[in-house]
Amino acid sequence: MRDRMSRRLSAGVGGLVLMLGTVWAQQPSSTPETQQTTRPQVILERVQPLRVPRIGVNPDQLLYLSLHDAILKALENNNQIQIERMAVQANERSLLAARGAYDILFGLDTNGTTATRPSTSSFTTGADNPAFTNRQLNYNLSVQQLLPTGGSWRFQILNTRQTTDQVFVSRFLGIESRDSAVAFNPSFVSTVQFELRQPLFRNLRMDQTRRQIEIAKKALDLSDSQFRQRVIEIITQVQNAYWDLVFAIRNVEIAQQSLELAKANLENNRRQVQAGTLAPIELAQSEAEVQRRTQEVTAAIGQVTIAENALKTLILGDPNAPEWSANIVPTESIEFLPPPIDFESAIRIALLNRPELEQLRFRKAQNEIDLKYFRNQMRPQIDLVATYGSSGLAGTPTLVTRVKLDENGNPVTDPETGEPVLERVPREVPPRFIGGAAKALRTAFSNDFRSYSFGLSFSFPLRNRTAEGNFGAALAQRRSLDFQERQLIQQISVEVRNALQQVEVARQNIEAARAERIARERQLEGEQRKFEAGLSTTYFVLQFQNFLAAARAQELQALVNYNKAIANLQRVMSTTLDVYNIKISAPSGR
Repeated sequence: MRDRMSRRLSAGVGGLVLMLGTVWAQQPSSTPETQQTTRPQVILERVQPLRVPRIGVNPDQLLYLSLHDAILKALENNNQIQIERMAVQANERSLLAARGAYDILFGLDTNGTTATRPSTSSFTTGADNPAFTNRQLNYNLSVQQLLPTGGSWRFQILNTRQTTDQVFVSRFLGIESRDSAVAFNPSFVSTVQFELRQPLFRNLRMDQTRRQIEIAKKALDLSDSQFRQRVIEIITQVQNAYWDLVFAIRNVEIAQQSLELAKANLENNRRQVQAGTLAPIELAQSEAEVQRRTQEVTAAIGQVTIAENALKTLILGDPNAPEWSANIVPTESIEFLPPPIDFESAIRIALLNRPELEQLRFRKAQNEIDLKYFRNQMRPQIDLVATYGSSGLAGTPTLVTRVKLDENGNPVTDPETGEPVLERVPREVPPRFIGGAAKALRTAFSNDFRSYSFGLSFSFPLRNRTAEGNFGAALAQRRSLDFQERQLIQQISVEVRNALQQVEVARQNIEAARAERIARERQLEGEQRKFEAGLSTTYFVLQFQNFLAAARAQELQALVNYNKAIANLQRVMSTTLDVYNIKISAPSGR
């Protein structure tokens, strides 16, 4: 096999990095245990273009395709690989979503309330107005976040604006006055509060959020391993389809060679019939054989189309791609090189590389996460709760009725009636409380009116059957996964045994088929000489030609089966990626 310049492709999410270098298609692995020191033996050179009319194929649109190129196209275009790649991408997004539980959450809410209530006291109402109305507007800001320790914190700024028309009715010196029942109207109240909650027992080392994140990580690893498995399977399918196409094209060549022999025999018989040295009945038999072999050529050409479409299905993702009308010409020669690997080494490599075992380990890791979480949920819940707050107040002071005083502090009286003079003045409040919402908020942040609290919160179901049941189910799943691992190891061992046996059988079939083909060639040569000497008939000559054609097809099939057996051994040992120097990068976001 000729050397090839290395090619590199980055395949996006899920990560495919292909570096196709100089490798032998028959090598089961590039590991030290299976490296080959001698070049493979070329049995059949590359096929020639099949320039015959076929349905949906332009014979002149040649697409020369090596096995490496076919694998590269499959990794770029195969729809199954794209589906698995999207599964990896979806799990990356799921992991990102699970980690989003720790994002800081901003909240802003506002609401207004208007309430009209009847007065229950004669001091706060009059006969003409037995009710009062309160109006309140709340506008709050909050910031909160879950912590990786299982706890959470929350910071709040709570603001309230309130107005009322409630009044306090008083009678002074026979004069009725109505003063506001509150000191500020409108009034502004702001509270700054920080709250911390931390589990001390249940949810301390593992809670639902951390469980989801860890499971999402393993799910991403699992999908990445499944992606790797799908890549191996597709490459194996491409190898098989490629060699099937090589066989189909070679089989057309064998059928055409057999047809040419039949035509040559027919022309030779015509000359002998014309010379009177051969009975005319022999000519009819030769003509019938030519027609039969013509049908074989037509059938063989049809099989080329079927094999070519199977390969195109694997390497072309777009059903409207122009390559569907191309005439594929495989450029690989058929080679033979027995792999120097023993059963023990093959088992060791398979158990080390098989994605199925890796996927089972990821599922067991997910199960251990569940066990840890459900075991933790069987504990009592004891949480430390701490809060710290600071309040602020501001507003516009309301007016009150009082006796007017002169500059000496004596009551001022009406000169005509002699009664004290009343006046309405703002309530006496500290200046720091006079203002609006901003003043109340500044007062709250001044930390002059603070409060704090500490406490423990305890809860525990009397039986807690939910946690016990979930923990028991996780234990049963762990035992099931252990049995699945034993079963999978056994299955892999059997597959390696069978794959090695298939390689050995294919190798022996090559030797037997080659020996049979050589013997059939000698038989035909001998029968042809006997026919020319008049010691044989056309029937026997044609029969030995058919035997030779069948022997050539069997040898070709044995060689193709050997290459396919090697591809299957690579799949079973999971060395396909190493053979073709394909690297699958770790998924992003891990």
